[in-house]
Amino acid sequence: MRDLSLCLRPVEGGSLERLESHDPRFLTVADLVQREAYVEAADAIEALDGEGVYEVRLSAYYLFATLREDGLARLPEVLEVLVALSRAAAEEAAQGEGKDKSKPAVLLNKALTWLFQILVSALKYHHGKRDAGWEAWTKGFTDGKRKDALRGIQTLQGVLEGPAFRNGAQGLAGLGQWLRETTQERAAAPAPAPEPAKPAAPAKGRGAKTSAAAAATPPSPFPRTTGPLQLRGSVHLLELCDKLKAFEVLVERGDFQKAAMVSDDVLRTLEEFDPRRYLPELFSSFGALLNRHVGDIQEHWERKDTMEWRTLSQFYQVDLGAFVGPGE
Repeated sequence: MRDLSLCLRPVEGGSLERLESHDPRFLTVADLVQREAYVEAADAIEALDGEGVYEVRLSAYYLFATLREDGLARLPEVLEVLVALSRAAAEEAAQGEGKDKSKPAVLLNKALTWLFQILVSALKYHHGKRDAGWEAWTKGFTDGKRKDALRGIQTLQGVLEGPAFRNGAQGLAGLGQWLRETTQERAAAPAPAPEPAKPAAPAKGRGAKTSAAAAATPPSPFPRTTGPLQLRGSVHLLELCDKLKAFEVLVERGDFQKAAMVSDDVLRTLEEFDPRRYLPELFSSFGALLNRHVGDIQEHWERKDTMEWRTLSQFYQVDLGAFVGPGE
């Protein structure tokens, strides 16, 4: 069983070497994760920990590897670790000086975003298939563990308030929503009957219509997004794709000097990645609507420090469907 205290080294204090994203040791682990070799990646992270080396994104890889090995039964522990890391990053950003003071929060936000996106994706995949992988994920994940996880999510959401952790908080909200949906699914599942019941004769007249209406699935409060998505990228996205392909070609050719130059440029692009620049079509409707109604919306932005806004923000992050609510 993996020791999650490894991820808390920065919180505990002591002398640690922080890896940069272009460090070969970091790239080695990132490559293992890219190839979904999570066991090997976790082993490599443990070796780096023995050398006194740390990077918060490595912690995200390690936590996901732990969940893949031990299942959701360890999710409450993982959330406790993330709460501690988030509090430490927020404090470091508040006490820091200069242009790098927000770097801990930025790096943690990226780590959280990756972790929650890949975790929810894996859970949805295996939940849909109900395969052996799903059994492995849910082994030992009792109702008590599930409640602990939901409480942990709520605590972490409180720590992740603010724009610095926006993407990570959204990913966490997705995990919370998935957990609640599966909880409701389990609660709604009928208990197995000892003998199959004889089907009743279909009702006639008005009563039949009432039963059909009651059994109908309530409409979604708003059209949810389902994959896969097809979006047109900008010329900047096409250029980035060319650079990624060039990197692959150079590595295969063994021309690592040129590969280093390309990878340095790509990593810098990722550090400063602005989705509006690369996927403008995705945000076109949002931008048009915001521009049209900014006067009505701005007056509510000015109330962001109120308790009403904070309470509504928590509701928004926990359950987007219920937040939107049914149509008028």
